Amino acid sequence: MTTLTILGAGEAFDPNLPNTSLLYEGAKNVLIDCGFAAAQAYWRRGFDQNYLDAILLTHHHADHTFGLPALLMVMQLAPQNRAKPLTIIGTPDTKNYVTQLMDLAYTPGRKRLTFGVNFAECVPGDAVNLNPITIKTALPDHGIPVLSTRWEVGGACHFAYSGDGKVTPASRALFKDSGVLIHECYALPGHEGAVHTDAQTVLQLAADSKVSTLILVHVAASQRKRVAEFVQAQKIFGGRVLMPEGGLVIQI
Repeated sequence: MTTLTILGAGEAFDPNLPNTSLLYEGAKNVLIDCGFAAAQAYWRRGFDQNYLDAILLTHHHADHTFGLPALLMVMQLAPQNRAKPLTIIGTPDTKNYVTQLMDLAYTPGRKRLTFGVNFAECVPGDAVNLNPITIKTALPDHGIPVLSTRWEVGGACHFAYSGDGKVTPASRALFKDSGVLIHECYALPGHEGAVHTDAQTVLQLAADSKVSTLILVHVAASQRKRVAEFVQAQKIFGGRVLMPEGGLVIQI
């Protein structure tokens, strides 16, 4: 059985919810994004240090990456240290970025780790093979490189995830017929700012993409109630819409 857990659904500065982070459990176990509060949300699940096969970082912002040094150190300092290599997937320069994070957080940084760390850097638009999973990617508009992703096994799509950023033609094509779409939904129209997506656009995207389930994450803390009311009243998308706070588990 393959499951997807929404560990957190909060935006960068949400005072109540963990940073947006997902856990894919199937043929491979993959943590998707690891912000400063997401690592704690993962630890609460009680997994051992060898559980994860890979970590995918959609982009190099703090609320998606700053929990990574602590997570790696827990793998290293557990009663029985991690034995198998870990793959970290990200945009170009991820190896250098993670190395700098570790150096700043816990000198001497990556040299502390006795298990192997392999990096798979991906230009948005390319695909990553995590056998038997194929992770297809596209570039949304967030001001920096971001991996929107589509997760397929044997040609069948399990889900798609936007990461952060406005919808682009490339991300729109990636999400088509994805079944389950997890998408950032920062605010009501006109309040989303320059690098995030508004609720109306996300709902129309879900309808156009012919998905069955839309999961809204990364909603601004000040906008959650208004976005929820907007979604409840809307007639744009006829599928299931969920706004989890964290801990939601779905079978895919």
